[in-house]
Formats: sequence, structure tokens, C-alpha cells
Amino acid sequence: MSISTTDEIGQKQRSAEKRYRLLAVLAHPDDESFGMGGTLARYADEGVDVHIAIATDGVAGSVAGGYEHTLKELAAVRRRELESAVHILGGTLHMLGYRDSGYIGDPANQHPEAFINIDPQESAGKVVALIREIRPQVVVTHDETGGYYHPDHIQCWKITTAAFKAAGDATRYSEIGPAPYQPQRLYFTGLSNRMIKFFSFMMRLRGQDPKHAGRNKDIDWTRIGIDPHHLHARIDYRRYWDVKRAAAAEHPSQGGGTSRSRMFPEWVQRRFMATETFIRAYPAVADGFREYDLFAGVVAD
Repeated sequence: MSISTTDEIGQKQRSAEKRYRLLAVLAHPDDESFGMGGTLARYADEGVDVHIAIATDGVAGSVAGGYEHTLKELAAVRRRELESAVHILGGTLHMLGYRDSGYIGDPANQHPEAFINIDPQESAGKVVALIREIRPQVVVTHDETGGYYHPDHIQCWKITTAAFKAAGDATRYSEIGPAPYQPQRLYFTGLSNRMIKFFSFMMRLRGQDPKHAGRNKDIDWTRIGIDPHHLHARIDYRRYWDVKRAAAAEHPSQGGGTSRSRMFPEWVQRRFMATETFIRAYPAVADGFREYDLFAGVVAD
């Protein structure tokens, strides 16, 4: 099927051997930078072979002020931005080739080629093919809420979770080569609800309504976030702060950054906010479990 805090010793070992591989399956152009970009940049620099699969073309998204002219060729614009950002992060890009479905209630939800309307058996098969080809020890995708309930994010969670389970089963997707392969770890991205509550409080202080956030005022921050006890991995990317920022800046049609960057001075962000958090879905761990390296205990093959 075609598809268009580690310690110093661990870092040196990964850099020298280059036998570790990570696959991130994400919904839209920009999710790789605005979301887990610090983690991707860190592992790429440490010698991990980082692969980034983007499910959709981003064509249903809105544009930042001054970029209205890009609407006529938005998919092409976002592809160019994505390629530049992935290059900065140090990853290899893969496109699943689906149409952006738009946010909840968007007319784009009804488009027959929208990602959410594709047979999940087909789209999961594309991820199975990637897993069997790349043979990543670690797979990362969105969580079951999609972070902020975006339909494409949730669909990514569904198909990647299914593909993770199927990739190592010789009886599943037998028409897809190469040989079956079972990754060792599955992680979901996640944000602490404590952090979200803090940002919601700051928004209210600034006269903003956290229930109507985002460029289209259609995101309810009060519904977002996960209990910190369910966030198992914390990745410090302070050394890669500038890399993540540079990658995000390659998405000017989407604002080139995050709202967080405009809320606090950069030194505050770099010192206190340069951590990305994840849920370990497989192998399962107890609430309250903490780790600081997605590859801790992973066996290179």
C-alpha cells in the first residue's frame, strides 16, 4: 500500500548506534511543531531515526491575518511549510494523503474525502505499512480526546492504536509488506489540566474567554486537559527550545507559533514550560508512574 531526561550515557549511545526509531502519527501540518516539536527535535539530535507521518493536507484550516491569499492553494502552502518544519526538527516526513476534515461542525466534516469519512481499515493499513517498513520501537499519536476534540486528531488516535496492535500480527493486513513488526511502546500526547486551568485563569485576567478560544473562537479550554496522574512521561526540551520555535515559525500561514508565546516572556517559557507530556498506552503503567525518556528500557534492534 503506497503512502504519498535521558542521561548523558544514553544520549551518546543512541547517537553512536543510530539503531533507535520513533514514528509520530499526527493529524495536521503544524501538529509536529506546535505540539511535540521539542521532543522530536531532541530525539533526532540524540541519534534517533525520527519519522513524522501527517494524516491530512490542512486544507480545511483557517489562516493567520495577512495570509488570506494562500486560501486558493492552501494544501500546497501547508505542504511546503510542513516540509521546512520537519527538516528543521531533523525528521523524515511521510504523508498519509487524506483531506482535512475541519473542526467540529465544519462543513468540511461532510466532504467524502475527509479523513474522518475514510474507512478506518484503509487508513489504519497505511500506518501498519509504515510501522512494518520503519520498524519503530516507539510510536506516538494523539490521545482519545484529540487534545481539544478535533475530529482528525481523534481519528488519528483510533487508526494508530489499531495499527499498533495489528502491525505485529501476521494474520492482519497480510497483503501489506514487509514482515510483521510489533513496536515496544505506544504513547499519546497529553496536556495537564492544571496547566490548562492556569492558562484559562490568565486568559480571563486578559479579558479573554477561555470557552471561546482559538482563531475561530470555537475551542473551549475548560474542557481540555488530563489529570497529571495520567501523564506518565515528561520530556525536557529546554536545549531544543530554539529548534521548536524555528520549526513553528515555518508555519506562518497558521500564525508561526502558539498563543503561549504571546502570553509570557520567553525566558519564563524557556525556564518553566519547556516540557512535553505523554500518556504511556503500551505497555500499561499505573497512575502516578513517571519517566523522563520515551526510550528508557527500549531494546534496539
